[in-house]
Amino acid sequence: MAQIFRVILSLSVSGGLIGLLIMLLRPVTRRVFAKKWTYYLWLLVLVRVMVPVHADINIMEYLSGKLAQVQSLQVNGNEVSDSITSDGITRMKQDENVSDGIIPMKQDGNVSNSITGNESPEQESVTADMENAGEISDTEALNRTQNRRDRFFLIAGILWMAGMILSVIWRLYTYRGFVREICTDWIPVTDEGVFSKSVEIQRRLRIGHHVPLYESGRVNSPMLIGLRKPCIVLPSELLAEMRVKGNEMCLILHHELVHYKRRDIWYKWLFQAVLCIHWFNPLLYLFNRKFNIDCELACDEMVMTLLTEEGRRAYGDVLLDVAEKYFLDHSQTVYKNVPAMTLLEEKRTLKERLRGIARYHKKGFVIGICSLVMLAVLITTAVICGVSGVQSHTGQTVLLSNGAEFGFDDMVSGPMLVSKKGNAYQMYDDDTLIAGNCENDVWQAHSYKGGGQSIESRKFRLNGSDILWIMYANKETTLEISSVFTLQKGRFKIVQVTPDGVVRILNENGEETKEEVTLSKGRNCFKVVGQEARLEDLTAAYDGIKEKDIDGIFRSEAEEYGYLVMAGQEEMDISRLEEVCPYLEKEEVSKLCQSIWEKDVELSDADWQDLFLYSDSELTTRYLLEALEDGRAEGFDSRILGLVACYMEGDDVSECFRYLLEKEKVGQSDWEDIFIYSDADLSAEYLVKALQSGKRNGFNDKALGQISHLVSTKSLTNIVTVLDREALTFTGLLEHVLPFVQKQDEVVTCVCYYIDLGNILTDAQLREIMGFVSEEDFYRIVEYNGKRK
Repeated sequence: MAQIFRVILSLSVSGGLIGLLIMLLRPVTRRVFAKKWTYYLWLLVLVRVMVPVHADINIMEYLSGKLAQVQSLQVNGNEVSDSITSDGITRMKQDENVSDGIIPMKQDGNVSNSITGNESPEQESVTADMENAGEISDTEALNRTQNRRDRFFLIAGILWMAGMILSVIWRLYTYRGFVREICTDWIPVTDEGVFSKSVEIQRRLRIGHHVPLYESGRVNSPMLIGLRKPCIVLPSELLAEMRVKGNEMCLILHHELVHYKRRDIWYKWLFQAVLCIHWFNPLLYLFNRKFNIDCELACDEMVMTLLTEEGRRAYGDVLLDVAEKYFLDHSQTVYKNVPAMTLLEEKRTLKERLRGIARYHKKGFVIGICSLVMLAVLITTAVICGVSGVQSHTGQTVLLSNGAEFGFDDMVSGPMLVSKKGNAYQMYDDDTLIAGNCENDVWQAHSYKGGGQSIESRKFRLNGSDILWIMYANKETTLEISSVFTLQKGRFKIVQVTPDGVVRILNENGEETKEEVTLSKGRNCFKVVGQEARLEDLTAAYDGIKEKDIDGIFRSEAEEYGYLVMAGQEEMDISRLEEVCPYLEKEEVSKLCQSIWEKDVELSDADWQDLFLYSDSELTTRYLLEALEDGRAEGFDSRILGLVACYMEGDDVSECFRYLLEKEKVGQSDWEDIFIYSDADLSAEYLVKALQSGKRNGFNDKALGQISHLVSTKSLTNIVTVLDREALTFTGLLEHVLPFVQKQDEVVTCVCYYIDLGNILTDAQLREIMGFVSEEDFYRIVEYNGKRK
């Protein structure tokens, strides 16, 4: 989560910079270039904040590296040096043979000899003590700083995820409420004149599908709504007035159909999705407002390309009429944050649109060339801004690190914080440690390319060991190993570990070598081993291998372990699940899930997510349902379902939900998560059956409030009419049921059912219900309520 948020934050900053650049250029580009050009330029911001790609020149990575370097140097300069001074220098002063001015510090952190060049045993002891004190305090200080930074980003990542989910829910809830309000009284347009004009314009714009026309008294501006099946909604009052003004109605329909033709509604939804992800970035809200303005200006421009001078004046008059007759004096707010294309979204933008109409003229060839040049410059800038904390997918070249981040230029000269008492440091001179499992406390690479028969890295730092290849030979065979590197500091070697644990050095001086290596039958390892090693231009490769002599080649111990587990040669250690899954095929991970559930192994939340993330989710879901039917996977509950539901099909989520209802394992806070990802109406059907059979799972009107906006009116009514008196309160009925029941008969059904439970409505409660029903239905409820008194 912390790493994901780092990337999102980096993308948000990078996109913000590009957006500010567009805002800076916008006054010029709107006047000189086509409005469409400025409008689609916002796609550059959306791509920048959504796609983590970068070039070799990466501003965000550079700034991130410099920031981390400054923090590391601050730690070295404050906490570490204080510790060294108090622990080392004090002891030095206790020795009368050592003076303050004779023992300076070298750049590499070692204490130099005295000016005379002679060093006593006491001085050697002091030097060793000082080095150890410096290393331990240096490492501890950096670890504390790194841990604090990691905790901060973890907490920030959790808050970001919560904010994103809330933003999505709020926007969907707002949009659904907006559509429901419009749909309460809309009817298809039956006027033949309006209908024929719409068909003619659609033909001229070459729109292949018929766009439905509706009229509604709930809107005050013509608009295009709907993502899958867009339709045009016209205000009833405006439609009645425009029936005698055919030309003006043509202009209105032309405007909305241009939005449909260009898929502006999809563009607007995309921007809303970006706002949900980057909800914390105030700049994007500013960009969204400018984007909406540019959208309308671009639409106006496209409409005017087909109009005469007189037609353009008429088009401006239509905008004025709509603004004066159907908007209040202040800015209209009902359509804000709703992905719909309106003729006039805000009255305050009218002046800018009229100015654009008055200044309209066709752009020449030179302007077109200039716009292309400007676009190329902006795209290049966006790519250069880059992103930090992600892998680069140019080939297989990546920037990797297992410790603090440094700039590329510091890979060789920067500090390396290691413990000289640890196995990783001492391994270089101990063949027993080299022949064992790999261990390192520093592994950093710039432009590392691997995963095949060769590995390459421009700059590399290592303290400890790491796998190049693990090869299982079914008989003695040979292959050719070539390698070369430039060692700048420390010690480094490439070795072979035979099946009987013998370590053989292949290259330790860095010179270009190519030699034939014998593979004994069994497990052969090729490793890199370093002791505070800093090197450049590392290359290692194998060739001439006889595939029939090799049973398997692995690039890491985790990949090897996953293979052994799937082959039945090793028992699965659940604690290693996260490192093993990325190396297995999706079907293999699904099979692993099946075996884990057969043994009823207890899994953590992270384990559940990893299994679904790396597996064939459809196959894994099938195995899970089989395990649930057989009474296995006892640890599976509604909270786990909420974690993995996003990887499953809706009907499969509903089937898992059915199982949980039968076992009464649904938690009070999990209803909404389940219904969001499931087939909501199918889940509602299972819920109704469970409630009828007495398996209530603690379901009440508060739980109903979590799902009422996700199910159909019919399903909601069915759920309400099986609740008991304790589960359905008047507050729950008023807040969670009536606002979401569209049909009047079902409103009456829900209210009457509440009365049938033994509740008598007071006059105050009846007045609160009045706003949800017609006058006739209200008196029906009053009469029904009176009979129960």
